[in-house]
Amino acid sequence: MEKLFLEGTKKIVLEDNNELVFDYYLVEESRSQTEHEKLYGIKIFQHMKDHLLVEYSEPISYSKETVKDMIHKLWKNEVTLITMLEIVDDLVSEYTL
Repeated sequence: MEKLFLEGTKKIVLEDNNELVFDYYLVEESRSQTEHEKLYGIKIFQHMKDHLLVEYSEPISYSKETVKDMIHKLWKNEVTLITMLEIVDDLVSEYTL
């Protein structure tokens, strides 16, 4: 089962005055039948007018706080869907050193 927790939102105004909105979510997944084992990942939703795009990191840690910290770094630095997975990969490497 998957649960989403909104951690932050960023709005970016483009040159043509269109607005991109990015929602940064913590994803909680239960992998066992008893739902005691939880894994955490990251989803970013990009909204523009009637278009919605989503990028998902897949579960990356058993630590909720570690993944929340990563999300806040993505949010603070306005990371978009294009570079999200590469940056998450770098962050995972950084946290495992």
